[in-house]
Amino acid sequence: MTLYLLDRIFLSVRAAAVLLLLMAAPAWADTPSFSGLKPAVPQPDAATLKPGLAVTYYGVEVNSLRKLEENMDYMDGTPGTPIPMLNYQVGAGNVLTSNSNDMVGADIKGFIHLKNPGRYMFMVHSNDGVRLTIGEKMLFEDPDVHADRFSDEIIVEISEPGWYPIHILYFEKKNTSTLELYWEAPGFGDMDYVPEEVFGHIGE
Repeated sequence: MTLYLLDRIFLSVRAAAVLLLLMAAPAWADTPSFSGLKPAVPQPDAATLKPGLAVTYYGVEVNSLRKLEENMDYMDGTPGTPIPMLNYQVGAGNVLTSNSNDMVGADIKGFIHLKNPGRYMFMVHSNDGVRLTIGEKMLFEDPDVHADRFSDEIIVEISEPGWYPIHILYFEKKNTSTLELYWEAPGFGDMDYVPEEVFGHIGE
């Protein structure tokens, strides 16, 4: 069987798993809904943005985002290779774009392009702790050590298209790591990974 066919099968299985999760989840009326997110001011020049999200890594063994932030107050982080998109479910491999497979904190920043007004639905899949902030609003937090699990649907109403600041704080303690961000966005079709072309950061 070719590598292409294996990739197609893997993607189909993953899409089916996400669909089953959505079918079992509560109705939108019962899920968190956010509005009033603030676009970046001034808007970054898309021509000068670098692809992906900037990341700073911290070598820490912590059990919560609170402890990670305490360490970040006095530690110098190490800039890492930018993260193209959030599609990492790597088991015991290296965490994100770091060179470590355990005890990693990641401070991830940049912009996400929400080009169409309307309703966006996000979902986060994580192991371990994660906090997602877009447009200066915290949309989701699962702050402690945990096995792979999905957030509920996160509904976001966007009235003003453009680039929005995105900030993700994440840590992995030991064994396995996962950090994935899904969306269902106006003009982008069904639930899938947030694609790499909508991420950008200001590089040096």
